[in-house]
Amino acid sequence: MAPQSARRQPFDVVMTMVRPPHATQRIFFPVRGTPIMRSHFFSCRLFVFALMVLMCGSFKSLVDEPSAPADVVELLDGADSAEEALNAMVAASNAGDDQAAMLLVDPAIRPLLLPSIAIERYAIDSFLLKTGSFGEDENYRGGLLFHFTLRDLVCIRSIKLLETRVVDDKRVVFTVLTTENINHEENPIHNVRSFLAIQRSDRWYLFRSFGELTMLFAGSLVLQGTNEPVTFLKIHARCDDSENRENADNEVEYLLPIELVHEHLVEAATAPEIKESNQLARKSKRYYDNIVNRTKRGDYETRSELEDAMDPIEDWADILSGTTASLAPGLIEFAKKHGLKPEPN
Repeated sequence: MAPQSARRQPFDVVMTMVRPPHATQRIFFPVRGTPIMRSHFFSCRLFVFALMVLMCGSFKSLVDEPSAPADVVELLDGADSAEEALNAMVAASNAGDDQAAMLLVDPAIRPLLLPSIAIERYAIDSFLLKTGSFGEDENYRGGLLFHFTLRDLVCIRSIKLLETRVVDDKRVVFTVLTTENINHEENPIHNVRSFLAIQRSDRWYLFRSFGELTMLFAGSLVLQGTNEPVTFLKIHARCDDSENRENADNEVEYLLPIELVHEHLVEAATAPEIKESNQLARKSKRYYDNIVNRTKRGDYETRSELEDAMDPIEDWADILSGTTASLAPGLIEFAKKHGLKPEPN
């Protein structure tokens, strides 16, 4: 049994090393582990913070402030129309109902999101479980979690429709101005984002890049595993020289049509390694649920015993953390095929 001072904490600011199949060297994914810092990681840490929190400049009210979140919303597997799917997604996000929100995401894309969400949910829930069961850990020094897919899924509080582009009879692109909450201590921010609505059978679903996919598309050196990343989208901040529509804090611009990117991801989601990652994510959840039940009945007498029980999930989280990065080789080839060139760092 490891000394308590050396135990891994889900929220510690750390780098979990993962070697995806395409990488020539190890890359770092901050999931959990001993509190170790590497100076070369600070640039990535700042990039992730700036990208995912998307804060720039002072807050300026642009649309009506949203009402307080509602209770959980009705679970709808898709919607009757593209517009209804968008409205239902916003309602689910505003309510903080990630299950309802996920049911409105294109089913073909969900396998790309679930492994990252599994890590995020485990990191938060396990920290709270240990604290609730045995009190605060005197050796815990605080930290941040960098898997933001789940949080990104429920950050939107309201939208204002800016434009609609019909791709064909089964696809529609909505450009919207969002009001988003990232942290309860921060003011809401406003972003210009694109949603792709897709019809499957008689139901409509949505796609946009969430969490780690956004980082991958924005040219993350860590996730793409190269010093010459390909950028699929750019985030124009209000403090940049360029002006955003509606004076938004940020405008997210896809450099290729979002429907084209979606087509590639639908195919990528069928890869065997993605299927294996989703199986492992489900196994991790079931394993953790079992630990929660055993904790409730008093099977673990100390924090160390509980942490020992969680060790297999910690190892599985290392594997799951490489899921998004595994998309990079195919994504880079796809980008080159459509005229996007690598950008040397």
